[in-house]
Amino acid sequence: MRFAAPSTKSAVLGAIALVFSGIFLLIKNLSEQIPIAFLTQTVWFNVFTGWLAHISKMLFIVGITAIIIALILRITMSDTTRICLMVKKSLFCYEYGNPLHLKEDELLPSVRCKTAGNGIFELTITATTVTVENIQNLSSSISSSLNGKRYKQYAVTQTNTDLAFNEVTFRIEDVTIDKSLIINNINEIKPESPTKLLIQKDTYIDLTTSGSILVSGKTRSGKTTSIIFIILSVLLAGRDKYDSRIIIIDPKQAELSRLPHVVTLDADGEATAILEAVRCFADSVVKRQQILNDLSEKKGDAVHWWDAGFHASILFIDEYVACRTIFPQKPSKENPEYCLATFDSLLKRIVTMGASAGNFVIISIAEASVMEGGLPSILRSAMTTKILFKPTITEGRFLWDSEKLKDFNTGRVYHAGDAWFSSTDGVHDNVSYVHFPIMNFAVYRELGKLLDAYYRTE
Repeated sequence: MRFAAPSTKSAVLGAIALVFSGIFLLIKNLSEQIPIAFLTQTVWFNVFTGWLAHISKMLFIVGITAIIIALILRITMSDTTRICLMVKKSLFCYEYGNPLHLKEDELLPSVRCKTAGNGIFELTITATTVTVENIQNLSSSISSSLNGKRYKQYAVTQTNTDLAFNEVTFRIEDVTIDKSLIINNINEIKPESPTKLLIQKDTYIDLTTSGSILVSGKTRSGKTTSIIFIILSVLLAGRDKYDSRIIIIDPKQAELSRLPHVVTLDADGEATAILEAVRCFADSVVKRQQILNDLSEKKGDAVHWWDAGFHASILFIDEYVACRTIFPQKPSKENPEYCLATFDSLLKRIVTMGASAGNFVIISIAEASVMEGGLPSILRSAMTTKILFKPTITEGRFLWDSEKLKDFNTGRVYHAGDAWFSSTDGVHDNVSYVHFPIMNFAVYRELGKLLDAYYRTE
């Protein structure tokens, strides 16, 4: 009963009181029915039976009151209290396996829980006589402890340790809630702010704190459609007067290449137009940064691109690995700049320096791996927003540290649009599950229209 809910303790107390009330009433009735000649006529006998009746009545009142209080406590008990009690019972009761390997009379870690909004809870366990490392491994035990009809769909989705290694916070949420968006009209995509791109309910990419975007996913995982959703959001935010641009590169000459203002291979199969587009985007980074530098010099303090009225510039390279294979390893005498080294150098410069000027790269790769011709490690490290569609643990470990993936349910079946997501915006730094919006309209047609409208403002 040590870790039982207050309502349970009150109900048990009420039940005990009612049992003893019945016992005392039974004794009184039996005493009156059994003829005891030398007692039944005495004053002491009357006092005794009266005392039994009085005690029985009082215990009955106490029992009923305790049960009513138990019902009230059960109805009014907060979710945070319920979760704390379930977790304490699972972690501290020896009957549940003693996952922390606690000894008799050992000081117990403190457990507290608070709401993080929209049915999400943060459970914090403070290290005392146990190590933080042992607490970090409790995610499965905590998820298992959340039982009953009300919490059986809840599980730990993230584990965070404070910088001082004093406590561990577990993010708990209903893993069955569908937070995805269904978009029936292109105007529903327009962002409230040009710097925040909505992905699903309560999840967005904040371009003021994150960098370029790395997207991985096999064929038919929803990768390209989801990237288009991001680009549509930027297009709907409009163009600024500081040379913002949206450049889409399709080296496969597939559906994207049929749209206006999309860069693809030359007629002879070479990629000179692609290299030139990347070079122009890199030049725009320099121009936009110079404008910010001038504004900062006038103000006497740093001016951020969003404060200066800049809108995001996007360079999207579809199937990046395939794009790299088109460029020759060695330059020719006729065109010494046309080679893979030039392409890689320009892209590295944009990814590492572009975010401060509001210039971002979206790189799409079919499979996260370290195979030859894959993504260079410098780009993988510099791209601070990472999305993996139809994820697997093997691919996930290429993008993120294994520790960040330990709370994920690897047995889950993922469908098109399902992804793991992280972004260095202070909110989504840890990997989380997301589902990109479902767009019930002609996506490519609307993208073509918006690209036309975007560049008509030149």
